Amino acid sequence: MADSIVVVDPYSAGRGIAPAFAERGVEAIAVLTTPEPPAGLAKTWTPGDYREVHVLSDLDELAAKLAGHDPLAVVPGTETGVEAAEALSELIVPGRSNVLTLSSARRDKWQMAVALRSADVPHLRQISSDRVDEVAGWLRREGLENSPIVLKPQESGGTDDVFVARPGDDWRAKFDRILGSVNKLNLRNDKVLVQELAVGTEYEVDTYSIDGQHGLAAVWRYAKQCRGDRLGIYLSNTFVSADDPVVDVLFEYVCQVLDATGVRNGPAHVEVMITATGPRLIEIGARLAGAEQQELSLLGARESQITRMVRHRVDGDTSVGRYTQHQHVKSVYLSSPAAGELANAVRFDELPDLLPSYQRDVLPYREGSLVPRTDDLWTSLGYVVLATTDLEQLERDVEVVREIEAGLIVV
Repeated sequence: MADSIVVVDPYSAGRGIAPAFAERGVEAIAVLTTPEPPAGLAKTWTPGDYREVHVLSDLDELAAKLAGHDPLAVVPGTETGVEAAEALSELIVPGRSNVLTLSSARRDKWQMAVALRSADVPHLRQISSDRVDEVAGWLRREGLENSPIVLKPQESGGTDDVFVARPGDDWRAKFDRILGSVNKLNLRNDKVLVQELAVGTEYEVDTYSIDGQHGLAAVWRYAKQCRGDRLGIYLSNTFVSADDPVVDVLFEYVCQVLDATGVRNGPAHVEVMITATGPRLIEIGARLAGAEQQELSLLGARESQITRMVRHRVDGDTSVGRYTQHQHVKSVYLSSPAAGELANAVRFDELPDLLPSYQRDVLPYREGSLVPRTDDLWTSLGYVVLATTDLEQLERDVEVVREIEAGLIVV
């Protein structure tokens, strides 16, 4: 049996792939698409977990070298590794990844919309351009000149440089700010994606597919808010029961999205807005749900996309199905309305004793720390993870966290 798995850009949630396979006696080989990880992901890079580490330069040459290991699969660890992982997979273990000709539709937000349109899947109106005059003409033709719109990079993550422009706002200034800048994934924004604003409730739908059959690993409900022109300041992320009627609506739509974008094998992370006219895709990533979402899924469902990947790749288990909720889980995000020095944060240290449902926290700032103004996921003050079978207790603990947040002082 093959005794290795290749992970391309094993950062963010992808850091958990190597340890999970190691528990089953399968060693991991890392492929990096850049000599160093993007700055925002560097802390999640653990080179000691890998038998070999390669930096991608010549695709064919590296594929020939890796093929000698007869790996179980080639998988992406995070967003930056998706296209390289799929290209390597097709050269080394053909048929074990996704439809290669649609690879850009799983990475580039404009190509996602093109793929959905081609497959007659409902989608948001949008345009990709590097020209202000072209966008202005499109807004006129679509009747969106006096409607709120969203401007964002075509390839990015974590609500990085995502702006909302409401009627009367200067959307051109936001366009110019995005165009040509380098985002948190260390990619230059050569074009800007402009969309109609989707209004409704946003969900994260995490799937795992095997040979074109799709399974549902988790569904999460986002709560976000706008601050000025910034869209996507996280408030919370809540695990949704598989029995909730919205899950059926989401999964039916997401399966159409997966088929349209050529997802056939492995994990996908799909963000969908339930609007007044039905579900609409925000974006899809043909990779694991990032950050700590794998660990959070284990808390709520006792399984994750990574555990499904191990069953699929090591055990040959081809069953796909729907997760079961075992606990209520919520991540509560904290934010700062301004940049400055943080005060009155001493209660952060008391959270394990104050909250019966407390699991852990990621709160890098403490009393006296210099904090940024929260504009997106990257500038959040951090979050607290709560999990329990008692929903009322969970809600009480959320209130305590919000009380502590309200008492924070930034000067």
